[in-house]
Amino acid sequence: MRNTIILAVLLFLGVIAASIYYFSGLNREQHNTLKPLKYLPENTFLIASIKNDEVTDNIFKDFDLFDALLGKKDISLLKRYKNQLLRHDALYDYIAEQDVFLSFHPDKDSLNLLITIPTSENISESQLTSLINQFAKHYKIGSVDTLGNKITTLSFGNPDTTLYTTYYQHVLFASSSLQTIVSTLNKSIPKLSEKQIDYFIHNNSKNTPFSVYFPHQNFQALVKHFQQKEKGFFLDQFLGLEGQSTWNINFKQDALMLTGESQLQQTQGNYIALFRYQSKRTQRLYNFFPSNTAVFMEYSLSSYPKFASDLKEYFEARQETKKVASLLENLDKENSSLHKLIATWQHNFAVVEMTNQSQLAFVALNDTTAWKDVASSLLEDAGDNIYRFKTSNILYSIYGEPFKNMSRPYVTRVQDVLVISNILADLRYYRNSYDRKDLLTGTLGFKNFEKLQGNEANVTLFIHNKNAYSKILYSLPAKYQKKFRDDENYGFKDFYSWSLQLSGNNGAFGSQLYALYKSKNALGGTPEWSYPLANKAITAPYVFEHSDSTQFILIQELDHTLHAIHPSGTKMWSTVISGRIVGEIKQLEDRSIIFVTDKNRLYRLDTDGKNKKGFSRGLSDTPVAAPLAATAAGKEALLVPTKNKILAIDLDGNMIEEWKNITADGTLLGEVQQIGKEFVIASSYGRIYFINQDGSLRKEIDIPGDVEFRFPLGVVDKGNNSYELLAYATNHTLYRIAEDKVVDQHTFDSKANRHHVDFINIAGSSAPEMILIHDNRLQFVDIAKKDTLYEYHFTKNIDDKPQYFRDGRTSNSLIGVASKATNLIYLFSGDNTLVEGFPVEGLPLFYYGKINYNSEIFLLCTRRDKKLYAFKHQK
Repeated sequence: MRNTIILAVLLFLGVIAASIYYFSGLNREQHNTLKPLKYLPENTFLIASIKNDEVTDNIFKDFDLFDALLGKKDISLLKRYKNQLLRHDALYDYIAEQDVFLSFHPDKDSLNLLITIPTSENISESQLTSLINQFAKHYKIGSVDTLGNKITTLSFGNPDTTLYTTYYQHVLFASSSLQTIVSTLNKSIPKLSEKQIDYFIHNNSKNTPFSVYFPHQNFQALVKHFQQKEKGFFLDQFLGLEGQSTWNINFKQDALMLTGESQLQQTQGNYIALFRYQSKRTQRLYNFFPSNTAVFMEYSLSSYPKFASDLKEYFEARQETKKVASLLENLDKENSSLHKLIATWQHNFAVVEMTNQSQLAFVALNDTTAWKDVASSLLEDAGDNIYRFKTSNILYSIYGEPFKNMSRPYVTRVQDVLVISNILADLRYYRNSYDRKDLLTGTLGFKNFEKLQGNEANVTLFIHNKNAYSKILYSLPAKYQKKFRDDENYGFKDFYSWSLQLSGNNGAFGSQLYALYKSKNALGGTPEWSYPLANKAITAPYVFEHSDSTQFILIQELDHTLHAIHPSGTKMWSTVISGRIVGEIKQLEDRSIIFVTDKNRLYRLDTDGKNKKGFSRGLSDTPVAAPLAATAAGKEALLVPTKNKILAIDLDGNMIEEWKNITADGTLLGEVQQIGKEFVIASSYGRIYFINQDGSLRKEIDIPGDVEFRFPLGVVDKGNNSYELLAYATNHTLYRIAEDKVVDQHTFDSKANRHHVDFINIAGSSAPEMILIHDNRLQFVDIAKKDTLYEYHFTKNIDDKPQYFRDGRTSNSLIGVASKATNLIYLFSGDNTLVEGFPVEGLPLFYYGKINYNSEIFLLCTRRDKKLYAFKHQK
């Protein structure tokens, strides 16, 4: 990317928003006069109008996004002016019920803010003098005479910080720049036209706290002010787009969102203007962009014939008509397939610039079979499923500017999308990235961006702040470079992306601007506390009762240390145990903690980390799952499933001699489950064992055929001491077992190499749902209807099994899925939607819920820095 003009515009908008925050609440009611705008110079970059009411007073509270854009020093200065000047009783009576306007004006290497406020009644010279004198307590008062007007200076500090103010034609003007005030008063300097002001009035929404106005005639001056180089691939597409835009704000804690209209006047020779008569369409190519995307523009057409007609006029304006016409003529003569070629394309195309400044282009196919037929005459084989266009400038002739720099590019196909590049090696690298699913859509930031911005438009420009950071930085003049990389005063590094969307609207555009920010208030942004571990965690965090007044958190790390952590994040105790915990950690009614390890040991600890009498104790075989606390052979027991036996141990750590220890065929799967007065468990050989209270075998079911199980059974309580069992086999078949026999079976269409299955009661009904993960797809299945209720596709395969949490706000279960490949945590609600705030950066094995009896809801997770983080989730 060779330019950052959209970024610059967004920065201005953010600064305006920050300024409005500190000047909002000045007026009690909205007053619609926009008379003050007629005094603003024609070269004004941007204007904002505040909608002042009590709601506006609080909307911007604690929006750290504004601090990041404007800088802590300027924020502090604006606070001072607001509290000591504009909130002063002496002035407030004159500006009550009036709008406040903020505008930006260029001045050599700076951008100056002008505050404009009309007064409700005229302030006489004597009243003005008296009013100004009331500020003398905090400021040194002075004056400057220019153009027959008196400009008052209010200064403080060492060295002086000065605010220049004047009162002219019932309007108060204030700025830290004397030149800006003088330009406003100077009648010989051209002002904004009445037509532009009328447009602002017409589109100034009464339903949002503020609106922003951008006069397009200053676009090139804006470029020159903020760019060391004035031209670039993306920037060139916007040059000459005369008119004006007005945007109104929508609010989100971690984003700046502006929505409005862009009116066009002069469009000749401008590429973006070709889309003004198109209707917005779904854009999907971003799903194919590589993870190292720095900037992209995606385009979509609703009517190619209309676009082709407008493109012809565009070429005429650029004096390229003969060249393009000749090329298309020759192409049609050679292949007799120009119309066939265009028919194979979906007219959704894009250009991507990556971090290494290389570019890829993408074109969506409408018919892959027809494309193969047409492509055979257009392309020559370059090996590795990569081809090259035989004829130059085909893409440029059909779609224009995005393909101007791709004369005879190489092309490959993934699914129904053509990927195009001037460099053969770039396509080979891309194919490898695509096969690894190393894509932009797999990153946390882009997933948050997708939730913020819709995918229906005609033109979308997206700038990835981190991937484009060096390009942005070195395209700015030195002064702005310093601000952009100043982490102490600014927060530009905390922005994820900047974007612009345009949708055709009968000769104009509906337009949206977005700046996505990593807010400290967003889930996963700022932790309530963190707890350092020496190694990575190997269990999820568990929350248990510690006493009648306090709960505590348990987690094991790689060196087998078990940590007990107070809900405030402080250490309570830690102890090294023998081996890695297998399965879940559980708590008994007496608050003792039980678990087994892969070193063949069973533990029972008190809440202070001390072993209960008789524990820990060895096991005769390696356990495969957590113990079940139950009554066995008339005693309180812990039933521990090992490879092919179930061990029964009492609460004093002794083997229960009366327990009849059967031997299973294959490996036992999961925990022992109790149904009524008996126990049930499955083995990998496709067998299901029904076991009596004394451990003897009541019934064994062998599923017919060569069937293997990998996952624990599901249980359906049908009432009246009647139960149904659910078993999922490696042949992707679900078996329903009732009355000791298979009553139904259903095979799912799946070719996945890896999968995981659980039977969980999600919605609180009598029957559980089946949670199925196969490769990168999550499915919620209604077992009775054999229907998929909901499915979610991850960008990479899921290796870890799901986790389940109770929803503290409803009776439903929440399903947690962690993607190790993308370092993201997902949480799905009982109504099959992604919980607000997710996904969040984090490693597999996490906890979601209360961490103390009366606490808020928290996410507990670890990250690659080996710390356990506690993030409060305020929805």
